[in-house]
Amino acid sequence: MFKSIYRSLASLKLAVVMLVVLAAVLAWATFLEAAKGREYAQWYIYRSSWFVTLLAVLGANILSAALIRFPWKRRQIGFVVTHAGLIVLLAGSITTFLHGIEGQMVLQEGERLEKILIKDRSVITALSHSARGRRSSEFSFCPGPVDWPEERSIDWGEEDGLGLKVLKYYRHARERISWVADEVDYQGPALKLELSDPAGNPVATDWLTGNLFGGEAVIGPTSYEVLPISSDSLLEDFRDPPTKDLGQAGILSIHHEGQMQRVHVDQQIGKKIPVGQSGIEVEIVEYLADARPTPKGKFVSRSDTPDNPVLELKIHQPDRDEPRRQIAVAKKPLLNLDAVHGQLSTVKFWYHHPTVTPVSGAVFLQTPAGKLYCRPVVGGSYGPAREAKAGDTIQIGGNFEVTIEDYIVRAREEVTFDSVELARGETTGAEAAVLVELSGRGHRRQTWLRRHDPRFGTQQVFTPQGVTTLSFGYEQLPLGYGIELLDFVRKLNPGRVGNAAFASSVRLIDPAADVAQQHEISMNEPLAHGKFTFYQSSFQETPGGMEVSVLTAAYDPGRFLKYLGSLMICTGIFIMFYMRAYLFQNVPRLIRRQTEDVELAGQRHDVSSSQHLARPAARRTADMDVSTSVS
Repeated sequence: MFKSIYRSLASLKLAVVMLVVLAAVLAWATFLEAAKGREYAQWYIYRSSWFVTLLAVLGANILSAALIRFPWKRRQIGFVVTHAGLIVLLAGSITTFLHGIEGQMVLQEGERLEKILIKDRSVITALSHSARGRRSSEFSFCPGPVDWPEERSIDWGEEDGLGLKVLKYYRHARERISWVADEVDYQGPALKLELSDPAGNPVATDWLTGNLFGGEAVIGPTSYEVLPISSDSLLEDFRDPPTKDLGQAGILSIHHEGQMQRVHVDQQIGKKIPVGQSGIEVEIVEYLADARPTPKGKFVSRSDTPDNPVLELKIHQPDRDEPRRQIAVAKKPLLNLDAVHGQLSTVKFWYHHPTVTPVSGAVFLQTPAGKLYCRPVVGGSYGPAREAKAGDTIQIGGNFEVTIEDYIVRAREEVTFDSVELARGETTGAEAAVLVELSGRGHRRQTWLRRHDPRFGTQQVFTPQGVTTLSFGYEQLPLGYGIELLDFVRKLNPGRVGNAAFASSVRLIDPAADVAQQHEISMNEPLAHGKFTFYQSSFQETPGGMEVSVLTAAYDPGRFLKYLGSLMICTGIFIMFYMRAYLFQNVPRLIRRQTEDVELAGQRHDVSSSQHLARPAARRTADMDVSTSVS
C-alpha cells in the first residue's frame, strides 16, 4: 500500500493537476484582493490551512518525483537540483505564511514609538479598579475580514468574578448616538436641538451634552453651550453678568456656600482676597492674556493680545498647610483643575472678560435642581436669560430659530453601531466595532467599542466590583527599540495632482545595540534592523490638517529559503540546458562509438561461433582414430 501511495504522489498526472489547481487558486486570490482587499485574500486564501495543505501536497509530489528516480545518474543533476529548489521554495513560503509578521506604525513628526500594530489581530483590554486594587486583563483574537454571523461569539469565561464576551463583530461600522435617562450612571444633561432657517425649514439636528465642566456643540452655522452648575449662586452670574467697567483684565466672580462676590482683576493681581467669613483666601497669582498650556501642565501667555484670557489662582484654606492651585478661564466658565486634584473645590469661579464675545447660537444653564435656563445670542451679544423646557423655540441671530426637541436632566450616552457595506471596488472603510458584554456577580452590562478610535475605542462600565475601563484596539508587538519620526516629506506630481513620492526621515534608537542613527525611508529604500524591515507604505491626514507617516514593519522568516530555492531552481534549469546542449553536440560521436561497439561485438560473436563449431568435428576425428587403434 505504501508503494502505491508513493507512486501516486510521484506521478506526472498529479503534478499537472496540482499546478493547474495552484494557478487557478492564485488567479482567484488576485481577483479577490482587487475586489475586496488584501485582508480578505490573506484570511481566506494565503493564510488559510487548506492553502498551506495544497502547497504541502505539491511539495510531497515534487519530492516523490525526485526520490523515485534514485539512484540518480549524471545527466539528472539538473533535474534533481531544480526539484530540490522547488521544495526549498515551498518550505520558505509555508514558513512565511505560518510565522510571518506584518505590522504598522503611524507616526507624527516628533513622535517616537517602540511597538507595532498587528492589523490582523485585535485585543480588548479590561482595566478594573476595585477595593482589591487595579487589575488589567487582555483578550486577544483574530476577528477576520467580514461581519460575524449571528451564531458566532467569543466567551472568555470569568476570572476573579469578572467575565467578558464578544457578542457581535462588524468589520466596517458606523455609529448611531442617542442619549437615554439614567439616574445612576449619568454623565450630565442632554438637549436635542433642531435648527431651522428663516423659512422654517429644518437645517440640522444634533445633541448638546455636558459633563461637570460643561459642553458645547456646533449645529450648522450656530454654536451652543450647556453649563450644569453645582451652586445656585452661579445662576445669578448667568442671569445678570457684569457688562460695564470690566477694565482690561475683567471681573472675577467668587462663589462659596451660595454667596457671590466680584472683584476687578486689574486691582487684585498678586493679592489675597478674603472669601466672606470662611477664613478662605483667593490669591490672583497671574493674568495670562493669551494662555496656552505647556506639556508640564502650566500655562504661558504667547502674546499680550487677549485671545484666551486665563487667571492663575491659589486657594488658601485654614485646614491646609499648602495652597491649592486653581484656574479661571473666560471662555470656559466651569473649567477648572478639580479633575487634576481628584476632589471638588467648594470655591467656584466665573471669569468675565470684555473681549470674550459670543458666537451666534445660545447658552443653556442647568441648575442643581434640574431647571433649564437659556440666553440666546443675537447680533454678537447675549439676550436676556429665561427659563426653557422641552418643546420651546428660541429665536437666534439671522432669523434662525432653534427648537428644544428633548431635554434629559441626567443622561447617559448610548452608542450603537450599524454594519456598513463597502462600495464595489472599495477596499477600506470605517473601522470595526464589537458589542461586548461585561459580567460579574450577577450583573451584566453591554457596550459597543470601535477599534482604534479616539472617541469610541474606550468606554467605562460601572459594575458592583467598581469601574471597569474597556478598550478595543489592535494587538501591539514590542520591537525592543524605538523609531522616531523627524520629518515627513510628500512630493506632488506636476500640476499638484497625485503624489509623486513621499519619504520619512527617522531616527533609530536601540540602547541594547548602542545605536542611534538617522535614516530615510522611502518607497524604494526600506530600513532593516533586527528581524524587521520598515517600508514607507502610505500617509494619512488628520482632521487638523497634519500629515502622519504610515510605516509597514515586516518580518519574513522564510525569506532566505525562498531566495535559496529560487537560486537553486535557476541553477538546476541552467544545468539541464547545459547537459542537453552537451548531448546534442556529442550525438555524432556517441552514435559512431555505439556503431563501432556493435560491430566489434558482432565480430567477437562470429569468432566465438566458429570456434564452437570446430570443436565437435575435431573431437569426432579423434574418436575415430582411437576406435581404429583399438580394433
